[in-house]
Amino acid sequence: MATLALKGGKPVVDRPLGKTWPIFDECEERALMEVLHSRNWWRGGASPEKSKVSQFEDRFARYCQAKYGVAVTNGTQALECALKAAGVEAGDEVIVPALTFVATATSVALVNAVPIIVDVDPLTYNISIEAIEAAITDRTRAIIPVHNGGFPCDMDRIMEIADRHDLIVIEDCAHAHGSEYKGRRCGSLGHLSAFSFQQGKVMTCGEGGIVLTSDDELAEKAYSFMHIGRIPGRPFYEFHRVASNLRMTEWQGAVLLCQLERLDEQVERREQNTRYLAEGLKETPGVEPLVDFDMWGEGKFCTRWSFYYWNFKYKREEFEGIPRNRFIEALRAEGVPIGIGAHGEPIYHNPLFQRMNFGRTGCPIKCPLYGREIDYSKVYCPEAERIYKEEALSIPHAAFLGEREDMDLILEAIRKVRDNVDELR
Repeated sequence: MATLALKGGKPVVDRPLGKTWPIFDECEERALMEVLHSRNWWRGGASPEKSKVSQFEDRFARYCQAKYGVAVTNGTQALECALKAAGVEAGDEVIVPALTFVATATSVALVNAVPIIVDVDPLTYNISIEAIEAAITDRTRAIIPVHNGGFPCDMDRIMEIADRHDLIVIEDCAHAHGSEYKGRRCGSLGHLSAFSFQQGKVMTCGEGGIVLTSDDELAEKAYSFMHIGRIPGRPFYEFHRVASNLRMTEWQGAVLLCQLERLDEQVERREQNTRYLAEGLKETPGVEPLVDFDMWGEGKFCTRWSFYYWNFKYKREEFEGIPRNRFIEALRAEGVPIGIGAHGEPIYHNPLFQRMNFGRTGCPIKCPLYGREIDYSKVYCPEAERIYKEEALSIPHAAFLGEREDMDLILEAIRKVRDNVDELR
C-alpha cells in the first residue's frame, strides 16, 4: 500500500495550518462604525488629527522610522507615486529585479520610463548588486530594490551605488512590513519606499498602499501626486502638477490602524515559528532555509524578518534527483500550503514583455526621448531562471501564525516525502 498521500495514503496535515487570513476583531468593527457615523468617508473631509488616513500615515511612518507617509489606493500606485515624486520621466531607465511582482516594472512604464530587468542574488533572491552596476547607463535615473519574501536587500551597497551615480532608490516593501536591515526598518533605507496593503499582505485593508520618505521635498511631491496636484497650505481648488487622485478612503485608514496594532505580535510569532522550522529543515537532506542563522538575528544582516511568504530552497541533487515540482505536488497532497517562492516566473516571461505589447505607439519603449533599442524577449537572467525552475519554495505568512505543532506537522510531512521518495519516481 502506498504511503504518500499523492499515491493514496493518509495525509499528514488534515486541517488548515496557522490562522485564517485576514485577521480582524472588534477593533476593525468599531473603527469602521466610527467612520460610518462620522459621515466623513474620504480623507479630505476632516482635519488631519481627526482623519483616520492621516493618523495612519503618521503612525506607520514612525513605525518604519521614516518622517513622512502618503497613503494611496494600492501598492502599484504607491510605486507610481514614488517614481513621479523622484522625477522619473520619459527617456529615463529604472533598474528592477527579475524576480518580483510585475507591478515593480509596469509602474515604471506607467510613468513613461523604461524598466531595465536584471538578475538576482542566488543567496537571497534579491536584486544582484553586480547586476545593478552592470546595468547603469547615462539614462539610468532610479533603482527599485525589492525585499523579496521580506528578506532585506543589501541596502548599504545599493545606496553607495546610488550616491556614486546620482540615482534615486525606491524600496519596494510590499513583502517587508516590519522587516529590519542591520537594525533599521525596511521603508526607511532608500530615498522613498512603497508598501502594499492588498488582501494577502501582512497588513491589509483589501487594497491600499503608502509611500514613505524622510525627505521634505520628496514628501511634498508625493502628496501632490496623490492629491490631484494640490500642495499643502494652498487653496483647495489650486493645482500645481498634472496628477491623478490616489487618495485612500477613511474606511481603509480605519482598518489599517487596527492592523498596525497587532503587527508586532504577528511578526514575533512568525519569526519564532520560522526559526523553529528552519532549524528542523537541517535534519532533512534536500530542503534548506534561504539563509543561515549567521545572516539573520540580533546584530546580523537581517535583524528582523517579516514576510509575505517565506522563501526556502529545494536541492534536487540531495533529494535523489526528484524534480522540485514533483516534491511540491507531493507536499501539497500531504496538506502543506507550499508553492514556488520568489514570486514565480521572471517577470519578462509575461506576454506583455515577450510580445512587446506597449500599445499603438510603443511608448515608452519607442519614445523618441529614449531613442534606444530594447527587446524584452531577449532578456535572460540565468539565476532567476534557475531559481524559478529548480529551487524556490515558499509557504504563505498566515501558516506561521499558529502554534509550534503546525511547524512540526510541516516538518513531519517533509520527512515523510523524503523517506518515501521512491514512490515519486
